[in-house]
Amino acid sequence: MERSATARWIDGMAQVLIGATAVVAACIALTGTGFAQRAETPGARLRAAMETYQSKMWPQAYSQLAALADAGDPSAARVAAMMARQGPLLFGQRFEVSRERLARWDLAMRGMKSADDAHPVRAMHADGAGTASAPGALTSLGTSARRADSPPAVLVAGAR
Repeated sequence: MERSATARWIDGMAQVLIGATAVVAACIALTGTGFAQRAETPGARLRAAMETYQSKMWPQAYSQLAALADAGDPSAARVAAMMARQGPLLFGQRFEVSRERLARWDLAMRGMKSADDAHPVRAMHADGAGTASAPGALTSLGTSARRADSPPAVLVAGAR
């Protein structure tokens, strides 16, 4: 049975498209510029999340920043906590977060991994005597900075 000219033309174009797709796939594989490669490092993931934030895609940005904050990124934790706390006022929507998760983000903002890190550390001297660090020590001497044992504040201009 003989095929029509249209069927032969369609088969020929399908073969051309298959070949072109294979060439594009090979180029992507050789250059390493796939979708997963874009945000491989933590810094690149933070940049991608902030680009999403600047594009005003709030839910997607919050999701990306929350994942980074859960991994301990202090910058992402700061922005994600601000979005969760000030969502309705600044973004017109709520971003759900549990108190425990928000507490972990607050620790990440201070560079701590867990609540155990928040307790004063006992430094041991060579003679075996220890001194506890002062719980009310300032984070930045000579400024009106918060105390080391106080939670970080997120202040928004004009918020009440």
